[in-house]
Amino acid sequence: MEECDVLVIGGGPALRECIRTCRLMSPEVRLGAIRLDKVMINHCAMPYALAKRTTLEEVIAPDTLVTRWDAKLFVDEARQIDPREKVVKCGNGSLKYKRLILAMGSDPIRPPIPGMNLDNILTLRHLDDIKKLEGLLDLPQTRNVVIVGGGYIGVEFAYVIKERANHNVTIIELLEHLLEASLDDEFCTVAEEELRRNGINLHTGSRVTEFKGKEKVERVLFDGKEIPADVVVLAIGVQPTVNLALNADIKGDRQGIEVNQYFRTSVEDIYAIGDVIKMVSPVTSDYFPGRLGSNAALEARILATNLFNGERAFPGVVNPAGTKVFDTSFGMVGLTERYARQRGIRYLTGRAKTTNIYKMLKGARPTEGKLIFREDDLTVIGAQFYGDVNIVGPVDLMGQAILRKFTLYDVLGLIHTTQPELSPEPALNVLPKCAEDLWQRIK
Repeated sequence: MEECDVLVIGGGPALRECIRTCRLMSPEVRLGAIRLDKVMINHCAMPYALAKRTTLEEVIAPDTLVTRWDAKLFVDEARQIDPREKVVKCGNGSLKYKRLILAMGSDPIRPPIPGMNLDNILTLRHLDDIKKLEGLLDLPQTRNVVIVGGGYIGVEFAYVIKERANHNVTIIELLEHLLEASLDDEFCTVAEEELRRNGINLHTGSRVTEFKGKEKVERVLFDGKEIPADVVVLAIGVQPTVNLALNADIKGDRQGIEVNQYFRTSVEDIYAIGDVIKMVSPVTSDYFPGRLGSNAALEARILATNLFNGERAFPGVVNPAGTKVFDTSFGMVGLTERYARQRGIRYLTGRAKTTNIYKMLKGARPTEGKLIFREDDLTVIGAQFYGDVNIVGPVDLMGQAILRKFTLYDVLGLIHTTQPELSPEPALNVLPKCAEDLWQRIK
């Protein structure tokens, strides 16, 4: 029976980054990886292959991202973990381990809606899913595309499908706003206006009740209405792939595997990282969903380093993220006002409007930001922005600010780059302007 010092089950960024970092930490360690999918793809890049900005081949994550680090890759199904014998039983045999890392990721949610088994109702997680959607969109009879779910996945696929062939695209979202899990109402409204301006139909606060058709989907029913559909894309979200762990009596539930700050599970020598774990916010110390590739990669680096060189605690997730809706970018990190209210957190906000570059230059575009501060100590707990593509800079900086407990006065004192074609004027950086807005009201 093959034996590994470190065995990882998964296939996404957590697996790849864990293998890479383990090898950097130890030239001698015996590394192994069990991956279910024959081919792995970069999920974030999927929409851009559909929009023909890149190719399907280029979004494939090659096996060499694992094997170049002298790790053995087993394309197989991990069916059972035996913690006592330290064995993973697979479809084609068994593997022994000294330390096991669970990084199985997550799977798309398919709700029990009548008609769900009709053809041309797709979730988008694998290469074959994208190939099928691409083929359907190229058919001359495909005119109406309905996307169920208005989060990152739904919004990004809606706009690239519209760009690709100008189909009649409709988003149906259960919540009152698109992107409501990540943005507050005023920012959601900007995204919705941008989508409508570009010809995408929106139905928010609406529940899909049935899919109708003979062999393939033809109509979608919601709120007593009915609209035609040649293709339906389910973008309702994902859920952690936890059955393998729960069946091995590893503590957790449908929200994820429970781990401590060092990614240890309830079973000795078994760890978990990525989408499969139950994540926690450093602001609230409560469960805080954070199924992002960037979180998974960071968790993998910290865990792999800890396996060989001490213990660095993981502080929790603040979820720096961004999305693009046609020509407008949105960025967000930490808590929203809505989330803070739901948790009974008293807060204050600072807001600012500026531009992406010097306002007198051609190409200058509006940029708006909002910072959210805890009322009692004025520490930053959230931030949101929209405007130009450079929005990720403020998002990432405020992610660090939340982790390091920056106060209003720390943000007021931030130093920043100024260059006419790359930033607004020296006194108009969005972060200190947001802080100044609140400071002027409370000083």
